[in-house]
Amino acid sequence: MSEATEPVWKALSDPARRTILDLLRGGPRTTGALCEAFAMTRFGVMKHLKVLEGSNLIVVERRGRERWNYLNAVALKQATDRWLSPFQQTWAARLTALVDRVSEGETTMPEPSRLALDVRYQVLLPATPERVFEGLTRNIDAWWGAPYRQGGEQSVMTLKPAIDEPLIETRPDGHAILWARIEEIRPPYRLYLSGRFAVPGAVAGRVHYDLEAQDGQCMLRVAHTAIGDIDPTVRASFTAGWSDLLDVRLRKFLSLNS
Repeated sequence: MSEATEPVWKALSDPARRTILDLLRGGPRTTGALCEAFAMTRFGVMKHLKVLEGSNLIVVERRGRERWNYLNAVALKQATDRWLSPFQQTWAARLTALVDRVSEGETTMPEPSRLALDVRYQVLLPATPERVFEGLTRNIDAWWGAPYRQGGEQSVMTLKPAIDEPLIETRPDGHAILWARIEEIRPPYRLYLSGRFAVPGAVAGRVHYDLEAQDGQCMLRVAHTAIGDIDPTVRASFTAGWSDLLDVRLRKFLSLNS
């Protein structure tokens, strides 16, 4: 057992914590919703959630008075495939109808319970936030490869780090695909994009990158939300795809270009 994965294995040793992870395979839940699934006290559930958060098995996002808990596939992949495979197959199983606010032109994203795609990841990368930020923008074509391109292996991905700049994929024949546009930027700590992001069936979406320096490395947190008639297999592929893109491909790019 490596020192890096020891907290993960310790967290998985408790059946209550494994049950929490099972519940989160179907999508994020509030702490209140998780407490309702157990006979133990709220304090007892909170203790288990604290262990899971400390081992990076869940990502917590606080929205007002609510605390939303997300399963973190990156930590699962690093430690074991035991949890990753079922997580990929059943993530966000429920489909939702298009929300009225989209047709009305409202830009505020709906609550997680109304999203058709709602993914959170966090991964510690061996580089400074400056280098990771460059990888996410100017150097994206170097590591964002097939099968995560719509135009095939010969297409080119480009993204200039400036407000309203587009993330574009261009094929050799001139066919161009708009993935998203930058709606907020604070180099090298924040990069927020708005667009469909190549999600089939999505009518709107956002991808948020938040970067934080940690002991000479970079903690990268990603939030991908989308609404639309999104097939369950599509959601599963994007869940697995983010894990591969961030923890394998981006990590390898940073290591080779250190």
